[in-house]
Amino acid sequence: MRQKQTLVLGGTLVVLLVIAWASGVFDRNPSNVDVPELDLPTSEITHISVTLPDATITLEKQGLQWFMREPVDMPADSATVVRLLNELESLSLNNRATSNPDRYGIYGIDSTATTVNLTWPDGAENLVISRQGRDYMSIYVKIGDGPNVYSTKGRVTVSQDLDRWRDRQILDLGIGTVVSARVTRPDDSYEVSLNNGVWMVDGQPGDSLQVTNWIRRFTPLSGDGFFDDIPVQILTDASYRIDFSTSTNTTSSVQAMPAESAIAITSGGSQFTYRVYESRLTQLFPDPSSLTGE
Repeated sequence: MRQKQTLVLGGTLVVLLVIAWASGVFDRNPSNVDVPELDLPTSEITHISVTLPDATITLEKQGLQWFMREPVDMPADSATVVRLLNELESLSLNNRATSNPDRYGIYGIDSTATTVNLTWPDGAENLVISRQGRDYMSIYVKIGDGPNVYSTKGRVTVSQDLDRWRDRQILDLGIGTVVSARVTRPDDSYEVSLNNGVWMVDGQPGDSLQVTNWIRRFTPLSGDGFFDDIPVQILTDASYRIDFSTSTNTTSSVQAMPAESAIAITSGGSQFTYRVYESRLTQLFPDPSSLTGE
């Protein structure tokens, strides 16, 4: 009987130890011993590589502007890059969660994690960042080649959407520069022009407020995404087009056409076809009566 009780107790102890191991009890260390200080010179960083589960993005800073180099070569979305750098600058390490590679997956340091490589003139750092932390104000990170995974104070949210890293600005006419615009639509065309401070629509006085608000949509005009499978050449003879003239004797144009329940649009000289929501078509290419107040 006593031997049977011993076996039962021993079995129970083993089960409890397994449960404790699985729940991370043996990883918990409330002390800050051996926790390094994360001091990243974010203002000096010139190159960033972001490895997502299904894509790799490389970014390069030239002067004050960030450019994407992979997977496409184009200006990067500065707001997305600056947000990443600001969050990294504010990040601090709290305590060590584990140093056991077999347990990395418990903390999201696995195939779902994001790897961020940072380079500056006299140094570099590599961080593996989990998508979730112990709460909504933290994440887990692994730094460099070291085995330790740390919990943090603060979060770093790395966008998983490739388009968020790309500059979606299509055109920027500048405020107060437009003096005329030729609008072409499938069934009509009309001219908007500034004549002695009065906006005219096909020679008739327009509603200045409506015309001004319409032109402001192009200062700047940004897309909602991209149509990488629609070459810009297809839009050369698009059914929607606007040709702008400015007070500085420059011209700009936008061309658009319906595509896949959205609008494919580009500007003259651009290498990229942008996607905008279908609902924006009448905002960008309005009926002339909406500009005259009729």
